[in-house]
Amino acid sequence: MCLAWATDKCEYPNHAESSYQKQVVDAVASGADELTAINVWMQQLQTVNTGAV
Repeated sequence: MCLAWATDKCEYPNHAESSYQKQVVDAVASGADELTAINVWMQQLQTVNTGAV
């Protein structure tokens, strides 16, 4: 579901999957809360998409 949401937020199709792997899966594997990691990832994609820094 997360990757489907992100498809129009990334310039390249595999960027959503790659960033999800790096930001969410790796964070959860390190002990982070999954929902928190997903929320941070979604906010990051939205920030990049809008051009905000």
